[in-house]
Amino acid sequence: METPLNLFTLPPGRVHIMGICGVGAAGIAWMLHLRGWTVSGCDLHVPPTLGRFFARNGITIRQGHDPAHLAECDVLVHSAAIRPDEPELALAKAGGIPILSRGECLAGWVSGLRSIAVCGTHGKTTSSCFTTRLLQCIGQKPLWCLGGYTQRLLTNAGPRHGDLVGKLPPDQIAVAEADESDGTLAYEHPAVTLITNIELDHLDHFSSSEELERCFAAVVDNTREGVAVCANSPWAMRVAARYHGPILSYGFSQDAMLRAENIRCTAEESRFTLLHGSNHLAEVILPIPGRHNIANALGAMAACMLLGMNATALAEALPQACAELPKRRFQWLTPQTAPIRVVVDYAHHPTEIQAMLSIARLQKPKRMRVIFQPHRYSRTKKLLLEFVPAFEGVDELILMPVYAASEDRSAGCESNELYAAIRASDPSRRLLLARDADEIAHYLLKTAEPGDLILAVGAGNVERLGYTLRDALPPPSAPNTATPPPKTPQDCLVDILKDEVDFRVNEPLAQHTLYRAGGVADLLAIPHSIPALSALHTLCSRRGIPIHIHGGGSDTWFSDLGLRGVLCMLRGPAFEGYVRDGDTVTVGAGLMGPALLAKLEADSLSGLEFMQGIPGTIGGWTRMNAGAHGHALWERVIEVRGVLSDGQLRHIPAHAFTAGYRSVRGLAGLTVIAVTFRLDPADPATVKEGRAAFAAKRTDLAGLRCCGSLFRNPTEGPAGAILDSLGAKQWRIGGAYVAPQHANVLAAGENCTASDLLALMQRMRFALDAATGHPPTPEVQGF
Repeated sequence: METPLNLFTLPPGRVHIMGICGVGAAGIAWMLHLRGWTVSGCDLHVPPTLGRFFARNGITIRQGHDPAHLAECDVLVHSAAIRPDEPELALAKAGGIPILSRGECLAGWVSGLRSIAVCGTHGKTTSSCFTTRLLQCIGQKPLWCLGGYTQRLLTNAGPRHGDLVGKLPPDQIAVAEADESDGTLAYEHPAVTLITNIELDHLDHFSSSEELERCFAAVVDNTREGVAVCANSPWAMRVAARYHGPILSYGFSQDAMLRAENIRCTAEESRFTLLHGSNHLAEVILPIPGRHNIANALGAMAACMLLGMNATALAEALPQACAELPKRRFQWLTPQTAPIRVVVDYAHHPTEIQAMLSIARLQKPKRMRVIFQPHRYSRTKKLLLEFVPAFEGVDELILMPVYAASEDRSAGCESNELYAAIRASDPSRRLLLARDADEIAHYLLKTAEPGDLILAVGAGNVERLGYTLRDALPPPSAPNTATPPPKTPQDCLVDILKDEVDFRVNEPLAQHTLYRAGGVADLLAIPHSIPALSALHTLCSRRGIPIHIHGGGSDTWFSDLGLRGVLCMLRGPAFEGYVRDGDTVTVGAGLMGPALLAKLEADSLSGLEFMQGIPGTIGGWTRMNAGAHGHALWERVIEVRGVLSDGQLRHIPAHAFTAGYRSVRGLAGLTVIAVTFRLDPADPATVKEGRAAFAAKRTDLAGLRCCGSLFRNPTEGPAGAILDSLGAKQWRIGGAYVAPQHANVLAAGENCTASDLLALMQRMRFALDAATGHPPTPEVQGF
């Protein structure tokens, strides 16, 4: 394996760093600056604080990636988040500019100093922060380049002053969070290697457990002074045993040289007896909870001892050095005494999740509610069955879409498959599948109760959701101080329109879809008249309240997490009218389609018989240009009447719209209230025969709770035939299943939830995407 270029042994020049604002890349940028390099960088998002700090120190950052940046560099360094096909990176390769990954660059830094390299599957960030603080607390002045930081460290790379520029001696002590995820750990030659544990992970990079082990074995072979290893991890112990120099094991077993005994953990602290061999060193109280954090503290101490630091001094400094956890490691966003508490945690591996939940249980919540965002498609697929038991004891689990990082979905699977595995393992568990963070925030804020502990968990952007919840929850009120609740849709609308609109608060959505599943809507509104509908639109628009127009529920799926805003239904005489004028009829959007066909037959009018058997309202038929057997509704439309989002009434001729297959361009922002059709005179018996003939051609879905075809047919052929060839008729998740009559029909069975439907809907969508090369267009609309 060829050793990459070491920028820390070369004469300083100009280096450009892509993705410079990522936590790892920002750290290496600072270390290169201290070495004397002229550093520039670019990123898609530049945090203001980091941007100002870099600017003060002469480091230029540009927002966005651009090949023009290469004019300013002799060497290009890129973070792991940069895709290989990024034009700036591709041009550097073509132009012969030396290119290093952030991990390769870090390896050079580690190898040129008296460094501690902290590696392992779990606990790296916490252990490396503890190590840095422990050295500081005994009077050392280390450098550090980590994947996170604590409040006392202030930053993940430091110290943050320029006094050391160009003056780093080779015996300078340094602490690095060494990242094995991309294999660059194997290039590092640290003074001391700290292995926190080894478990199977990072299978987006390593093809096997043997390849992962070879990476750890390489850094052990490269270690110069000693290896600290957690005795709780048999795999780590086996790898460390190959080292021919000093090995210091730590942990909880009797075989550990540095060990903790008599462990007592509470929600606020961890107590234990610290021994080195048979020697009693101290009775330690760490002001942080969790057995795994005791192990992290022992690892930090073991690494420092291998550098020659005094064990007694280290033991005395442990409580101060390990007084706080890094950001996103069981980080409280609310006061611990708040009625509703919010925590964010970076855990994204099953073992990490279990450790995090062990601390959460110590808090004794009334309900433990976890939002989990899986990290990477490959990890989700490879560790799928290990994730299933990891959430045991959680009262409610909400799964977000996978945070992909730089992966394509073809590398693994989405959250719907994790949902399916957990659902199959424990059907009684409260399990929800979400489409995005917004609907989770709305749901949790609506359902949060005193005693709830809400944990936003994962290595992606789930952290933002935690802050959203924190900021939206009412603050703990001071004594005798009433905090007014936030305005709700009913606060803004009901008092004004109560005489013109029927309102229902927290309306169950299951009764408004043929699937009979879903959460609740903030507000159901049924206007009495067209002016009332206009007024409702106007108020919702002015006050930023989402409004969703709903028909008969024959092509609608509602989320278990509910619907934010107003669900508006057009019912009653004002919206279900039928007026004939010669060969034309004007029909209210709220009239049901089957009722219209019956009226046309009685009125001796032909032209829409092909709609026989298609459920829904006229408004729904119009919006999706419903049809069958080579015909579509808009063949007969001559005018549409509707209300705009600002409440204005419009009569619009059909030629102003563009009707296509199951779509109509031009209807956006318009609530259809009536449609005028041109039809043909015909004998009622002939119309009846036509309806019967079309009914005979339709797939018999009688008795199924379904909304008909799930996806439009792609150009490659009928969606049902493609799904059938993939075995879709055998697919079932929870109470949702693919109809045996037609593989493009999703049906709801006993105990079916909306999350079951979403999980299976996504499996079908991803399968069609893979088979055709493009995502299918849904016919069933999700709310």
